[in-house]
Amino acid sequence: MTVPTSPSPAAKALATRHRLGGLEHTFRPESEVAVQEKYRIWFVIGSLAGIAALLGGGVLLWVKVHWGAAIFPLWIGVVAAGLVSRSPLFRRDLASRRLHLYEHGLVVNTRGSKLFAARWERVVLYQETVQEVIDYKGTQTPVGRSHASRLVAPGGQQALITHAYAGSHTWAPLIAEAVARAQVEKAWKLVREGGTVGFGPYKLSGSGITNASGEVLPWREVSEIAVRGGMVCVWRAGRTQAWAAPQAQLVPNLLVFLTIADNLRGQ
Repeated sequence: MTVPTSPSPAAKALATRHRLGGLEHTFRPESEVAVQEKYRIWFVIGSLAGIAALLGGGVLLWVKVHWGAAIFPLWIGVVAAGLVSRSPLFRRDLASRRLHLYEHGLVVNTRGSKLFAARWERVVLYQETVQEVIDYKGTQTPVGRSHASRLVAPGGQQALITHAYAGSHTWAPLIAEAVARAQVEKAWKLVREGGTVGFGPYKLSGSGITNASGEVLPWREVSEIAVRGGMVCVWRAGRTQAWAAPQAQLVPNLLVFLTIADNLRGQ
């Protein structure tokens, strides 16, 4: 779990303006390697020297030996230079970014020093998690996991929070749970009073769930609702194929949707 660190004066002022309450968590940008600040300059110098050696050696091989012998060091040098240009260890503007989670909302750097703030009860959240796997002779081995949370404020301002911030396995569920706690009660009350709540390709009401095509499936015919393979699937009782299965990233406030749907299906 992260320890809250003092926000910048601009972030603190924004949190106060939006009445976000107490600071609970702070997340820093992800770094490729753990390097103490006092050694960062030596790491930078060493990395740049290594890239220069690769590129210089590749050019010499191209000129003196053969272009084929130069491909590998040149390719490694170019890839390393690209990584360096996007690394918090080399760019202070990236290293200074923070994701602050408060009791009633969040403040995050969207680009450079630009800040985005929103309260949990007013924000619309879209989340996407991608699990990369290697399939070898029928055996699937997970090799990487990436996550992105897109938040939309009432005025239309947006913030995209990606795994560039360290600890996405922690901050992603924290954000989703905070939004759900703040919004489930209001959505549930609306449905209980006979209203309809929209969640992108789905609509929920007391009578059933409606898909993007406008087809309504009564709750007594819904056997299961679950997220599978990045899809939000709804199954009709007695069927093996999903009745509807839009991508999870298209369903806003997904945890709110799942909570309300589960309660309606259980009645």
